[in-house]
Parts: sequence; structure tokens; C-alpha cells
Amino acid sequence: MKKNLPEYSLINNILYIIKKTWKLDKKLLLGSIIKIPLTVLIPLATTYLSSVVVNLIAANETTEKMVLTVVVFSALLLFLNTANNYTGIKLSFRSLGVKFSFITLCSSKSMDLDYDIIENPNGQLKMQKALNSLDDDSSGTQQIFGQIVNIVSNFLGLLSYTVILLQLNIWIVLVLFVITLIIYFLNQKNNLWIHNHKEEWISLDRKIKYINTKISSYEFAKDVRIYNMMKKWFDPLQNSLTQKRMLWCNKVERRSRIISFFSAFLTMIRECCVYFTLIHMALKDGLSAAEFVLYTGLVSQYSNWLLGIVNSYNVLQVYSLQICDLRSFLELQNRTNRGSGIPVPDSSPEISFENVSYKYPESDRYVLKNLNFKIAKGEKIALVGYNGAGKTTLIKLLCGLYHPTNGIIKINGHEISEYNIHEFHSIIAVVFQDIYFLPTSIAKNISLCSNENIDSTLLHKVCAQSGLDSKIETLEQKENTYLIKSVSENATDFSGGEKQKLALARALYKRGNIVILDEPTAALDAIAENEMYKKYNELTGDTTSIFISHRLSSTRFCDRILFLENGEIVETGTHDQLIKSDGKYAHMFHIQSHYYQEAYHDENTEA
Repeated sequence: MKKNLPEYSLINNILYIIKKTWKLDKKLLLGSIIKIPLTVLIPLATTYLSSVVVNLIAANETTEKMVLTVVVFSALLLFLNTANNYTGIKLSFRSLGVKFSFITLCSSKSMDLDYDIIENPNGQLKMQKALNSLDDDSSGTQQIFGQIVNIVSNFLGLLSYTVILLQLNIWIVLVLFVITLIIYFLNQKNNLWIHNHKEEWISLDRKIKYINTKISSYEFAKDVRIYNMMKKWFDPLQNSLTQKRMLWCNKVERRSRIISFFSAFLTMIRECCVYFTLIHMALKDGLSAAEFVLYTGLVSQYSNWLLGIVNSYNVLQVYSLQICDLRSFLELQNRTNRGSGIPVPDSSPEISFENVSYKYPESDRYVLKNLNFKIAKGEKIALVGYNGAGKTTLIKLLCGLYHPTNGIIKINGHEISEYNIHEFHSIIAVVFQDIYFLPTSIAKNISLCSNENIDSTLLHKVCAQSGLDSKIETLEQKENTYLIKSVSENATDFSGGEKQKLALARALYKRGNIVILDEPTAALDAIAENEMYKKYNELTGDTTSIFISHRLSSTRFCDRILFLENGEIVETGTHDQLIKSDGKYAHMFHIQSHYYQEAYHDENTEA
């Protein structure tokens, strides 16, 4: 298997975190610097205290002198430990704050990324890995400063202890150093193996999470129960995915267990060699009791310093891999224009597609092929065709969510890329097939802004225009009533028709210069959809509008109809022209006519 090497080095990631943290919380960095000497001095002072006490006893010093010495050293240790614990608590709290700041950065990034990146499986994988890296208290962004403090402290301690122990016996230092390095390389190899296989279980985690979300979803509750989906589908699927995930857990655990065993065995050999050497020197070379206690403490702590460096380095490597995942997502580059752009149209614009083709990444099949058409200012266009013809993909291209594989799309003679994408989106009001609401007030769901920024006059106007006001009047909290009853106890749930009215109110509130309806009424019957589209038509006035529906009666009022088939525009004209030409549109219309024959007859009578 080809190794998946880390995208960024450990040093590069440490510098990245330091730079980011300096902007987020300078006190965290300053506190980390203060903690380093405290971490080094405490074990050193403790080791020397034992040696000094043994030396005082051997020299038959007075009780008063021994007590005074112990009290002074104890007071020093008390001060150092108190300062160390206080600093540690503060750093832990501030590290948690930094982690939450990175969570906020990820949330902002996920909402600001180009749609085609976040929709792509690779983009989804990067986002999931970034979120996993921030998932718990062991995340790298929260714990990395603690490990930086540890590794720097261990290095300073190791350096000072090496100078002392070299005066005793160079072989002790070499044995400690070599065996500890072997332990490090074993752990490092395991960390890299985990990193190289991580993607294989990340996808499983994402699928399991998706299934759990759907199982507990209020929207799916009826189907799950009536069709016994738990037993017939969800349970077998979840069990299968869980078993595959547990196999990976077992592999990771088995490798870690083997490496832990070898590490413990090597540690035992190291300790035996060191203590045998010290005992030999005490018996043969006249090493005093006080020196034996001192060097025993130094050797023991030396092993801790050296092992601490290795362990901290291993942990830093793990955190570095997490930060690689985080940076890989946060540093994804958008293709759309986020800088300065030409002014967006202040009225209904002209739209033109020039030789536009589109295929999805890593696909050879074109969803749209060589589209050429114009939509005049204020013109109302119907985009119709069978499911899978490419209608929604065309709309995503027009909205700047996708980028044409070939050709260009122009708004008032300028390519979409010439506009700042955020400003461009501000002139588009779209109602997609799936209508989503937030568990907040009706007012916020329509305005999509905070309470203080809501235009109350406009809000009441669009509610009246959409017909939603009659529903709002029946609610105790009126437009301040919360939606989604499964989230808020005093909330309300809307029917399908009421959801459509709220979506209409939202589109009207935005006052976009381009209005798009991408089959938002698919859940309604043909007559209800026809009425809803007529209402949209009346309320959008002279706004450039695109109406998509697979029910052809709903779009007969449009100035022009484009019939899409297999990604190509095969027919264009008014409803009457297309019926007279007796082509694909007419054939589809006649097949569907029994669904809305009554509505069609009533309209002809009125005319």
C-alpha cells in the first residue's frame, strides 16, 4: 500500500499553531514559557533533597540543622509545585478556549467554502477529518502546548542531567539513550501506520453517523416505524458497518498492545543495566551512600526525561497529524472571486449561457452539453424536462455554486467570476427542491438574520403576500413562534403547504434581482403546485425569473419554455408554440394532462 505521507511537517505545524495562538490568546503562550523552568526545577530539587538528607545523616549533623534544611527545601518545593499547578490549570483552561476557536474557524470555513468543494466526496472527507481532530479533549489544538512544554522541559532536564551523569559513567548514558530511542521508533512506526490507514475507517465513521442521525430524525420517524426499516434495513446495515469498524479497532489495539509489550520489556532491560552498574560502583569504587542516592535519583529521572522527550515527540506527531487534517481543510482554496468585483446589477439582469458544458469531477459523462441561450431582463423562463435531464445542475451553475467545465455564463455581459461571489449571491433568491428551516423563530427563518436587523415592515408585507399571515395570526407568539417541535417544546410544525408559503416569503424578503424556483413544490399535488407557481409569478413582477418543474401545466404562464433532455436544450418556445410543434414537450404534456386537466380547463374558461 502506498504510504500517505503527512502534508505538513511537525515543525511546520508547531509554528502554525504558535502563530495562530498568538492571535487568539497571547497569555497561553506566555504561560507555557513560565511553566517550562518550573517543570525542570521540581524533580531536580526533589532529587537533591534526598541526597542532602542522606549526606547530613552520614555526617552526624545536628537535628536542628537537618530540620532547617528539610524545611527550606520543602518550602521551595511547595512554592514550585503551587506555581506549577496553578499555571497548569490556567493553561488547560486557555487551551480549551483555543480549541473552541478552531471549531469556530472550521464552522465558518464549511459555510464559506465553494459549494462544489464541500459537495465533493473529497471535500466531505477533509471536513470530517478536520472535525474529528477537534472532537474531544485529546485534540491536538487543545493539548499541543502542554506537549510542547513537556518536550522543552524534558530536553532541558535531559541536558542538565547528562552533564552530571557523564562525570559518573558514560555507559549509563549510552544505554539509557539507545534503548529509549528504540522504544521511540517502535511507537513512531505505529503512529504512521495509523495515519496511513485512517481514511479507511473515517468513511465508515461518517456512514455510521449518518445512519444514527437518520434513525433519530423526526422526519424519518413515520417511515421507520410503518415500514419496519430498523429490522429490515437500518439494523443489518448498521451492524455491518459497525463490524467493519470494530475490525479496524481490533487491528489498532492489537498493534498497540504488541508495541507496548516490547517497550515494557526494553524498559526492564534498561533499568537492570543501570542499577547493576550503580551497585557495582558502590561495592567496588567506593561510591558513598549520599552519592548512590543522588545518582540513583538522577538516573531514574534521566530515564523519565529521555522517555518524556520520546513520548512527547510521539504524542506531538499524533497531534501534528491531527493538525495536518485540520489545516488540509482550513487551507482549501476557493475558486470563486472573494475579493473586489464589479458592481452587481441593481435591477433584473440579462443572463446568457455561451457554449456551456459541465461534467462532475472524476467523471467522463457530461451532464450538460454545449448550452447556448439568453434570458432577457425581466423575462420569465420555464426550465422543464424529465428527471435527470440536468435542470438542477444548470441552476447551480447559474448561482455560481458550480463552475462550467467548458464555456462561460454571463450576467449583464460579465462573467460570474468578475463579481464578488457574496455580492453576486445577494441578488439571487432561490427556492430549492428541499426546503430547510432552523429551530428558531418564523421571523428569523424568513429574514435569515438576527432580530435587531429584521425589517418588520417588509416581514409583515411578504407574509401577507405569500399567504402565511393567516397561519401566523393563529399562533400565540405570532412571527416569534419557534419552528421544529422536536427541538423546542413550545414550537410549531408547518404542513407542506405552509412550508411552501414560508419559502415564498423568504424569497420575497430577499428582494433578489433573479428569482429561481427549483421544483420546491414537488411534494404538492398538481393543482396546488399550479396555484403556487401562479402566485410566484404575480409577486415577482418584472424580475428575471426561472421556474423549474416536471409538471408542465405549472409553467405555461412563462414567456418562454426550455425543454431539457440528456443535458441538451432540444426545444424552446412558448407553451402554445411547443404544443403546436407536437414534439417532445407536447408529448410529455399530453401524458401528464390527466393530472391537471381540471385546472387546465378552468384556466381556458377564464381566458
